[in-house]
Formats: sequence, C-alpha cells, structure tokens
Amino acid sequence: MNKADIEQKIVIGRFGSPFGVKGWIKVQSFTKPEENLLTYADWYISERDSWSLIKHDGLAKHGKGWIVHLTGYDSPEAVRFLVSLDIAIARSDFPPLAEDEFYINDIVGFSAINVEGVTLGVVMGFLDSGAHELLVITGEKEYLIPLIKDRFLKAVDKTKQQITVDWDADF
Repeated sequence: MNKADIEQKIVIGRFGSPFGVKGWIKVQSFTKPEENLLTYADWYISERDSWSLIKHDGLAKHGKGWIVHLTGYDSPEAVRFLVSLDIAIARSDFPPLAEDEFYINDIVGFSAINVEGVTLGVVMGFLDSGAHELLVITGEKEYLIPLIKDRFLKAVDKTKQQITVDWDADF
C-alpha cells in the first residue's frame, strides 16, 4: 500500500464528459467557491480500491462550469474512462485553520446536542439546499438543520467531538 492510499482523501469534485479533441474534460466542483477546486495541484482518482495521482496542466472556465486538461491525456478517448469519477485531494493539502474554524467534513461523526442538552444524534453528512448547506443528523429521527454558524450551529467542540445546535428535538 502506498502513501497515497494511507492518507485521508476528501472528494472535492467530479469529472464530467470529454470536451473537444485534445483531451480536455468537464469538471464539477464541490468546493465553495467553485474555483477552489483548481487551487489544488495534486488530484486523486479511485481505481480498484487504490488512489492514483493525476495532475492538471490546463484549466478554463467554460459556461457555468470548468474544463481541465490532464497531464498525459491528449485525446477524448484517453479521458473517457474518467467520466463520473470523483476528484479527491489529500486532507493534508487543506490550508491550516484558526483555532475556532473547522472544515465541515471534520465534524462528520460528531455527536449533536441541542442548546437544552438533548442528544439529537450523530452528524452523518451534509446536503446542499441551494441557499446553504444542511447538517444531516441521525438519531431516533433525522434532522436537517441549516449550517448557519451562530444562528443554528452554536458550538463545535473538537476535543469532545460534539456540536451544539439551536434546534428543538421535536421539530
């Protein structure tokens, strides 16, 4: 197993369809803002339970999305096998944060309590509502709570691996 397989990967985008005749391919960014996808030089794709490094050497805005040229991929046939594959980066490539900041991926698995101290469940992931991200918390029931810091998300305790939300357990 190589170092790339051991290190945690975070999915930040997905390949779309080939574009043009010179090996360009459309990409969908999951980052906010979308262009942050392009700031990472080392991308990884999952192949048969292993991660493979892939590099880009050309990037362009195209309509509402992005197109990219990958090093060594010079025809539509060469990039065709990438269609619908996720683009990931190494967690260690994320920029460092201030003490009171966090990446939303880091709170998946944290327990969730409300301001009254009632345990709601565990943070299972996120949904994009269009307006903002929603926390998906699963316990005795499922909660979809807007991820709005200070309004609904009151605290993140990294040591306890717990978040506090302003949300009624009966809602």
